[in-house]
Amino acid sequence: MSIKLIAFDVDGTFVGDDHLKINEKNIEAMKMAHEQGIKVVMSTGRTQSISQKEIDDVGCVDYMVLSNGAIVVDKATNEVIKSSYISKEAGKKILKILVEHNAVFQIYAGQEAYVNKYSYDNFLNTEGLPEVFLVEYRKRMKLTKDLQEVVDNVPIEKFNVDYVDTKVVQEIMDALSKIPNLVYTAGFVGNIEITGTGADKGNGLAWLSDKLGIKAEEVMAFGDSGNDVTMLKWAGESYALVNGNEKAKSAAKHITKSDNNAGGVGEIIFENLTKNVK
Repeated sequence: MSIKLIAFDVDGTFVGDDHLKINEKNIEAMKMAHEQGIKVVMSTGRTQSISQKEIDDVGCVDYMVLSNGAIVVDKATNEVIKSSYISKEAGKKILKILVEHNAVFQIYAGQEAYVNKYSYDNFLNTEGLPEVFLVEYRKRMKLTKDLQEVVDNVPIEKFNVDYVDTKVVQEIMDALSKIPNLVYTAGFVGNIEITGTGADKGNGLAWLSDKLGIKAEEVMAFGDSGNDVTMLKWAGESYALVNGNEKAKSAAKHITKSDNNAGGVGEIIFENLTKNVK
């Protein structure tokens, strides 16, 4: 069956190890797929403001599944067409817990990444991510004096914890466990990604595909880590990057030959494009 939609994760999948540079092979493959009428979907744990440069670099993204599936956005109109937000009540509790434990975190809300001064000042201490990316990533954040105002007035997609003392991680998780209807994932040590129930990449991609009249077996998806698992399980043709973790590899139907630095995504797409032409 022909592929009608391609979904790709960003970090560890579509960009290189610096989390910034995209192998030209990946961009060329997406553009060629788009020219063949295939829908191109960026599916990422990032929110839109953090992803915008990569969206622009690809140049042919049709839809975005953002903040681990908390929202689905139509690129043509920038409209949120599906959402699984964290409630305001839960958001207030999460904010209190993270501030009390001196977590370095952002609130993804309204397609922006909001950060307070403490997190902004300590962000570069984040472990597990290259400094060149941290410097650039911080430029894309929205520094605010009052995160409580954000929680009160902006739809909350996700709390993204970048760094916290490992000694208090269990305390944080125990406190968060008392708040209903939350989902947790992690991309690296010290990272906690908090979303509302129903917010995962698999649900977001399945909903979008159904809206477009596309079946699971007509979807190709690429990912590398835990927050990609639901998407990789759902898509009919799913690929874990060879550099990905075991969770992603176990969930995917296939594994790429090349890694994220060498354009592993584009390589697979080019191989399949000829099969997609009738």
